[in-house]
Amino acid sequence: MRVTFQLTADDYYRGLLAWRNLKAWRRWLLRCAYFLMSLAIPVGVLLALVRPDPQPIKISAEILGFAALWFTYMWAAPRLSGRRQFRGSPSAQSPMTIEASDAGLAVHSTHGESKVSWSAYMAWAEAKSVFVILPQPRIYVPIPKRAFTDEQLNEFRELLRRTIKPQPK
Repeated sequence: MRVTFQLTADDYYRGLLAWRNLKAWRRWLLRCAYFLMSLAIPVGVLLALVRPDPQPIKISAEILGFAALWFTYMWAAPRLSGRRQFRGSPSAQSPMTIEASDAGLAVHSTHGESKVSWSAYMAWAEAKSVFVILPQPRIYVPIPKRAFTDEQLNEFRELLRRTIKPQPK
């Protein structure tokens, strides 16, 4: 199978989210953090309403300020990271063609060519708009789904299932 595409900063952002959700412990840690931070907001408001003294109001404002900063960071950090990765990678900003077969993945672009066997990849993940393959635990390669036809999409997904064996958890 052969597909051609041009990566975008959004592909890196969506890829980062897919990478982040790949491991169950990361998903649960994130859920717990969101739950705890969501509890901090009503606690801060309740603290200010129950005791309208200056000290509890100051503590309440600090709790609410921290929660607002945390939620803003959790929303903005993956977007900024995806944009930074895209801008920092000249090869990502030009069209590329991948050829996927049982032997491996071949990538062709104006910057170079590479052939990598599937055994070099340790995991893969799928999100709504992108596949990611991981040659190392903290490095992912986004492949946008928009490059595939419906038939190719199913074929590529099945190829990933067959060829990239997940690491023991």
